[in-house]
Amino acid sequence: MQEVKTEKCPYCGGTELLDCRCESYGGLYVSYKARKCYHSAGLFALVCRDCGSVVRMYTKTPEKLFPSKDRRK
Repeated sequence: MQEVKTEKCPYCGGTELLDCRCESYGGLYVSYKARKCYHSAGLFALVCRDCGSVVRMYTKTPEKLFPSKDRRK
């Protein structure tokens, strides 16, 4: 997986971005209807300290959501 670098808030130009974990059902759930099962992974957000905007949301473990054969390289 390619690492994405975000150094500046696109909304206010702030440079202090905080890496936060979403809580209280803040997870991603992917349903594979053919397999009738759910895969989940924790959800994280990059938040601007100045304006509070969520700049980016992501999971640190995409392999939990998509098996290796279903992932794009």
